[in-house]
Amino acid sequence: MKTDDAALNIDYETVFNKMVEYVRSLGVTVNTTTKARGHQGFFLQNRIDISANIAAARKIEVLIHEFTHYIHSKIDTNITKNHGQLEKLFPDADIPRLELELLAVTKCFDKNKGYKLLQSKRTAIMSEIKDISQQLKIQHPDFKRSEPYKKFEKIIRKTDAKYLLKYDRVKVKNAFFGGTKDYSISTLGTDFPQFEKDIINYILLKSKQRMLKRVSSRINRLNNYYKRPSELFARFVEALFVDTNKVTQIAPYAYLVFCKELTNNRYLELAEFINKFF
Repeated sequence: MKTDDAALNIDYETVFNKMVEYVRSLGVTVNTTTKARGHQGFFLQNRIDISANIAAARKIEVLIHEFTHYIHSKIDTNITKNHGQLEKLFPDADIPRLELELLAVTKCFDKNKGYKLLQSKRTAIMSEIKDISQQLKIQHPDFKRSEPYKKFEKIIRKTDAKYLLKYDRVKVKNAFFGGTKDYSISTLGTDFPQFEKDIINYILLKSKQRMLKRVSSRINRLNNYYKRPSELFARFVEALFVDTNKVTQIAPYAYLVFCKELTNNRYLELAEFINKFF
């Protein structure tokens, strides 16, 4: 199995083509000339799609990932219903320990950096919420960011700014004069020059809290996706190709159990695939 340093010498296009040839020899349909249904890669039943719009080096990693899904589906026939079970892949293992290590590998090798970016964004938003809350607290000791502040709400609700307590951008129709007016959090000070700074900050705070809720929801969805047994296993095998040494450092127990089961031929054609290309 290769490390990053060794991988630098790979002729990616040649290796990818040989991998595709091998997978097709098993009777699996492999499409490589269009955009994959799963954006970069996709597996369903006996079909693998690899997007034509990604670099050859990435195509290799995606093919490894999708081929691992194929192998997993042969081992655990319920994979399409419940995303599989780690017990089917590692029958005698400490599953809670294994799951923690596999998740650590997944987050470390996240190619889209989605999880790290979202976590960074979440931290920044929380810091902004804290700063705004502290500023409001100085002038209004009875202010609590977890509750509506009636003193501000009473003023805001007499204006169109009331809509910005729930939305970041709105188009308000004038019932008497016709026409519409656009309001946005980004132009709050210009749209409502009559408001004091504290009221502006209060509306901004509500916006930041909504943003935090959306980001936290995305993190939770991503975590749930990452924790699927099928994804944990596929990303682990993919990571082994990218940098085996790093995987062994992050997930020493998972690596030992995987090697044991691989030697015992639990993973079927995956053993031959690894021997040929890793």
